[in-house]
Amino acid sequence: MNAPLVIVGAQAWKSEEELRLLNDENIRFLQMTDREIITRKRVIQLSYAPFSLLVSLIRGAKVTLFPSLYEGFGLPALESMSLGTPVICSNTSSLPEVVGDAAMMVDPYDTAALTRAIRALDSDADLRAELSRKGFIQAAKYTPALYRERLAATYARIL
Repeated sequence: MNAPLVIVGAQAWKSEEELRLLNDENIRFLQMTDREIITRKRVIQLSYAPFSLLVSLIRGAKVTLFPSLYEGFGLPALESMSLGTPVICSNTSSLPEVVGDAAMMVDPYDTAALTRAIRALDSDADLRAELSRKGFIQAAKYTPALYRERLAATYARIL
């Protein structure tokens, strides 16, 4: 796997020890260009990404990894699916309802399962294409127009 892992988001409180290995100089790979061999970092951390950069990162990614331990809705997974990027997410909280069968879901505490999912999507273009296709369909269920319709129907039933 020669694609870097890009982590977007602020570091958690007291996470320095867990994340210290990400800055290790040994976590690099060589890439051949037309004229030279260059060294690239395997892990890139961004504490913040403006909206336009975030959209570009998601669109250019092989997969969005979202192993959230608790999620009120799961907007990052929905946004990724709407941009055509396959998703690996937690099988907990609201995420199964949001992603339906359009994402690969794993136990967020099971690092071996997470590793298997990453490797599966990294190596299987057909699986990525299938999840991308399903993701577009699933994300279409959450458009603002459909939300307004459901909200109006709920109010009509109540009133």
